[in-house]
Amino acid sequence: MLNDYLKKNRLKNAFRIGDICYERKKDSKTFKSYPYIVDYRERKELVEYIFKLPQGLNPEDLMKKEYVFRQIFGQKYTLEGDGLVYVLRVFTKDIDQSFDFDWSELASVFTGTSFPVLSGKDALGKIHIYDMVTNPHLLIAGETGSGKSVTVRAIITSIILHMKDRVDLYLGDMKRSEFHLFRNVAGAKVMTKKNDLHKCLQWLKREMERRGDLLDLWEVEHIDEYNKIKETKFEKYILLAIDEVRLLKKETDMLDIVEEISCIGRALGIFLILSMQRPDANILDGQLKNNLTVRYAFRHSDKINSDITLGRGNPYDASSISNDEKGRFIFRGASTHILQAPLLSLKDARKLLDPYKRPGEAKEVIDMELQDPPMDEFMEMPKLKGEIDE
Repeated sequence: MLNDYLKKNRLKNAFRIGDICYERKKDSKTFKSYPYIVDYRERKELVEYIFKLPQGLNPEDLMKKEYVFRQIFGQKYTLEGDGLVYVLRVFTKDIDQSFDFDWSELASVFTGTSFPVLSGKDALGKIHIYDMVTNPHLLIAGETGSGKSVTVRAIITSIILHMKDRVDLYLGDMKRSEFHLFRNVAGAKVMTKKNDLHKCLQWLKREMERRGDLLDLWEVEHIDEYNKIKETKFEKYILLAIDEVRLLKKETDMLDIVEEISCIGRALGIFLILSMQRPDANILDGQLKNNLTVRYAFRHSDKINSDITLGRGNPYDASSISNDEKGRFIFRGASTHILQAPLLSLKDARKLLDPYKRPGEAKEVIDMELQDPPMDEFMEMPKLKGEIDE
């Protein structure tokens, strides 16, 4: 009983240290109402606190002072709530690093979500995904060897396996090191030259205008609503993934289109995944950064870089992830978690993607690249498929 009292008191101290309370004055006196601990449970792998905010306390004030929980409980915790009742889980054991990409296990987790994106596994063994339709645009950052590239591979592979003919993928790989795996996959186009990526972005800009016209014509707010009305003329989701987007730092016209996608792409069914080894404040600044609603922060060099990725004031620090914790990352979306990314080897990914490959030999692909062919599919604006005439 004494031990339970002491552990409950740790949370009460957090409320007091952070001054997480609702203040009211009566005459010359000030009264403070702190959150009330409704329940406390201790399991083998975690300690769980359930608490309720006092009436009048703004939930945003709680989240602004979340750093207090990190100072008292360390980084291995999650905080979730609905604005009134919150659950704080403090993990007493580390996350298991042995999380292999097993599609037979993952496929069932993906059901019931419009555009599921794979995240990772938490300390309880729960697999986390999120819906890009609800939380559009993803930033993935992390140093070499942290697990970033393997995670990008797992995300795109799972999208191909689950979405199949419901999404078109445009993959920009200026380093020519990440997306070669997806060459000749149906519905995927890999670009390794800035000129080709530029053409793709110009085409996407026109595609956004076309889809915007469709939404206006049919008086709907989202491409999903249009697809429900026009089932026979289905508009696919579009995913643009750019690896090492820092290489576009001087390409302001290209970055302007990327930012435009981040602003209006969600309603049009056009989404972004941007990845980089080291976050760049000059690129991740202003509107673009704000519109990247989900962030994966793998190991960073220091707290400054971690804050660029996760945002200032975030209580988590990606620089505290050690070199031995490969695949460990901090997920920041509607809530913040520490997760373990799945391990998908190049060999296993090739085996999974083989049924989706179009006929063609590697030599032909290389020859086409050397000739720098005109990308006709990016140069012609698609017609409105007869919608305006109807």
